[in-house]
Amino acid sequence: MEAVLRYMGIDPNHDTFTVKMTGGPDGDVAGNQILNLARHYPLTAKLIALTDGTGSIYDKEGLKLHLLVDLFRQDKPIRYYPPEELSKDGFLLDKYAKRSQTAFTQQTLCWKNINGTLVEEWISSSDMNYILRSNVHSTPADIFIPAGGRPRTLNADNIHEFYDPTGKPTAKAIVEGANLYLTAAARRKLEKSGVFIIQDSSANKGGVICSSFEVLCGLTIGDATFMAYKDILVQEILERIQACASNEANLLLSTHKESGEYLTEISAKLSKKINLYTDQILDFLEPQQLQNDPANPFIKCFLNYCLPTLQENFKDKLLKEIPDTHKKAIIACYIAANLVYKRGIAWQPTLVDILPLLLTKEE
Repeated sequence: MEAVLRYMGIDPNHDTFTVKMTGGPDGDVAGNQILNLARHYPLTAKLIALTDGTGSIYDKEGLKLHLLVDLFRQDKPIRYYPPEELSKDGFLLDKYAKRSQTAFTQQTLCWKNINGTLVEEWISSSDMNYILRSNVHSTPADIFIPAGGRPRTLNADNIHEFYDPTGKPTAKAIVEGANLYLTAAARRKLEKSGVFIIQDSSANKGGVICSSFEVLCGLTIGDATFMAYKDILVQEILERIQACASNEANLLLSTHKESGEYLTEISAKLSKKINLYTDQILDFLEPQQLQNDPANPFIKCFLNYCLPTLQENFKDKLLKEIPDTHKKAIIACYIAANLVYKRGIAWQPTLVDILPLLLTKEE
């Protein structure tokens, strides 16, 4: 998100920017994104629209991030946001607050701030469904982060909902925190309209990286020791994810600047190139007998991948406890990713070109 904002000329550390999201403060992806907004951009981020499974909220002045963080820590969805904190023209739809209008119809509670006065309004089912469907999609914002919702929520049939009456997209950029929220057809139409899209395959690599370190810690030190070092290990994992996400975003955006290709196409090429190099290196490594010598170039790659605390305190365990097949997979992925991020997508080496680079400080 930060890289895309900067690419659009917005410095999120100093310039106010607007965000809209799907997924609530009790969700893993949305909740942590809200926490990041509050932690890193407390004075500049304005989260103006959000919809989750319990309701929908809008506030043009920006929702109170500290209140959303409270909901995140209490594992509560958006319906628990205090409606008295809404600014003028803001509203909070509580999907689960119902009352019977007749024996056959129900109404849903929607808090509204009308001219500075909080009003308890009961709306029809059709109005409720309209708000749930359209609030986030129709609200103009700098960036949209789908961090919850069903697959194919935005598709070729309803993509018009993401455009304002003049035909302009309601967000300048989309970072897909939720998998498959947009179909390929919806992505392409939005990109043709000038929207920058970091698709799920790139945006969610951090989750895969985190899982890989969980496995590595489990194989190396076990649960009890992990808990003793948890605080520092979690911080190191977050720092590694941040660095990897920065590498991904910077290569996507720099390639876009040079080539003009759609970011989704570049994302696919990037992953294909990393996978190609990984497979080639792994094919070379498979018949090799790894030597547990820290001075060996391949073992250096393995140790460089590992977290600093594991390297400093558990080097012997890393070398002894991690199976060779796992080490080789780590080495291949580590080399391939580093090469692509440093050399770019256009570089076309062979395995003969790659292996000597292991002996240089550059790689």
